[in-house]
Amino acid sequence: MSEINSEIRQPLQKRSQEAFARVLQAGREILEEEGFPGFTVQAVSKRAEVSVGSIYLRAPSREALLLAIHAQEMERMDAEEIWLTPAAVAPGGARAHIEHVATKTSAQMLDNAGILRAFMRRGPEDPEIFERGRTGSQRVAEQFEAALLVCRDHFRHPDPETAADFAFRMLYSMTARRITHGSDFESTRPLSDEVFLQELGRAVADYLLGPS
Repeated sequence: MSEINSEIRQPLQKRSQEAFARVLQAGREILEEEGFPGFTVQAVSKRAEVSVGSIYLRAPSREALLLAIHAQEMERMDAEEIWLTPAAVAPGGARAHIEHVATKTSAQMLDNAGILRAFMRRGPEDPEIFERGRTGSQRVAEQFEAALLVCRDHFRHPDPETAADFAFRMLYSMTARRITHGSDFESTRPLSDEVFLQELGRAVADYLLGPS
């Protein structure tokens, strides 16, 4: 966990490491279930079966513990993003490649909706979470765009870099909105995650390549 907040006092003994791992896991579960309002050191202590004093020995505040969980979760998600590595595309495979990159990127966000919802809602009130979220999103955007730009010769847009950037903005905004507001905020028409991902992938590919 290379990016864990410097305020955290890392445990050295195995027993202490296991206890703190339970603290981080309990904190994540509470954030997923109840959001930041339910995220208290007392609630984490009870669920992790680690004393409040032991938690404060490692994390001097609730905010420091939140940042440690944020760092851990972002590092975990970073390790999953192998589909964003630019790869050669077979002739005629541009559309399939673009749809794959788009749907996998959005699907990863939806798979982590619980913890992302907590951080996205907390961000406007917490400058550190906001800045970390922006940095993380921009990093994913760069990887996403690089993965799409291997197909740049097939783009119908005169500025491929702008097109790839806008494609990410479209994907991120729609997916983040679904995470924070639910699937029926904009419309009463039911739309499952499966259909959402399929249509979003198609929309990104149509935008970049033209209708199939």
